[in-house]
Amino acid sequence: MFARLSIAAIRRPLFTIAPSIAAPSRSLHQIKCATFQKAPSKAKGATLPCTTDMVMRSTPRRGLAYGKESRFGKKRTQVLEEEVPPQKSDWLSQQQSAPPAGAPGATFPSYGSRRDEQRQGTQFDALSTGVVEHMRKVYATLAAGIGIAAGGSLFAMATPLATMHPFIPGLAALVPLMGLMYTSKHTHSFALRAGLYAAFTGLSGVALAPLLLLALKVSPAIVPQALIITTALFGSMTALSLLAPRGAMLRWGVPLFGGVLVLMGAGIASMFVPVTSAWYPLLHGVHLYGGLTLFTLYVAYDTQKMIDEYEMGEDDHLKHAVDLFIDFKQIFTRILILLMGRSND
Repeated sequence: MFARLSIAAIRRPLFTIAPSIAAPSRSLHQIKCATFQKAPSKAKGATLPCTTDMVMRSTPRRGLAYGKESRFGKKRTQVLEEEVPPQKSDWLSQQQSAPPAGAPGATFPSYGSRRDEQRQGTQFDALSTGVVEHMRKVYATLAAGIGIAAGGSLFAMATPLATMHPFIPGLAALVPLMGLMYTSKHTHSFALRAGLYAAFTGLSGVALAPLLLLALKVSPAIVPQALIITTALFGSMTALSLLAPRGAMLRWGVPLFGGVLVLMGAGIASMFVPVTSAWYPLLHGVHLYGGLTLFTLYVAYDTQKMIDEYEMGEDDHLKHAVDLFIDFKQIFTRILILLMGRSND
């Protein structure tokens, strides 16, 4: 209330507060108007209207007389006509002082240089105690999944399930896989997610039973050989990913995913192409050799991705074990087929 009254008193006209002071001000205004109207104009006999704006423009301000030298040594016209040099904004000055395009940290200098410093050295040199412990969990879970898959294959080979088309248990394995991927360790119990992992690996082993039974008929030594070669190849790519520069394998994500799409297309096309067709050997070779190369590279990629995700806060060892289990299974299947073909020759 008092603030509003004070503002109203300040905004009140001067002549209502001090008439004695306002009167000379009005007479001075009339004198200036009379003087301004007597000034010669371009049109003869024309009388210029007296406005407050004209009077204010003709009144010297801040001690600068019109056309006369001021105490600062400049005329009023010089002061009014002098242009203020444009000032560059902080953003424009930062852009001009930034490094050229293409240089490291050109867009985000501090972030880019920090990331470059963090990415220096090999992946093995950057392993922390937490990362090592997480990797132990992942590889222990992977070994348990391989054992469950082997048990599923043995159970299927000892029962009539081995005569079932592998496409059926393969599709059934997608159900626990999707359940595992769409659950989180923070929202679901570990027992539920571990059961989904065991169901996925077990059904994957059942899907491999017909191929294993056929390989054992060709030669009993093929399955152990394929397992040893797959383990050696898996370990070699894991060591390669650890000895590679930190995060170097992560840039392979998009090309590898494109290779998976090509591999799926070749596999689907081979289902509809007759064996006698000239396209069948090509599609079969792409699916066999291309898939072996692709999933071998995926081992290195998934290893560094696992480490990077753990450093970003994702410590779900079951999901990381699923990625590596899929790589191991795909490599083992193709090596087994190659060994079977060599034995038949």
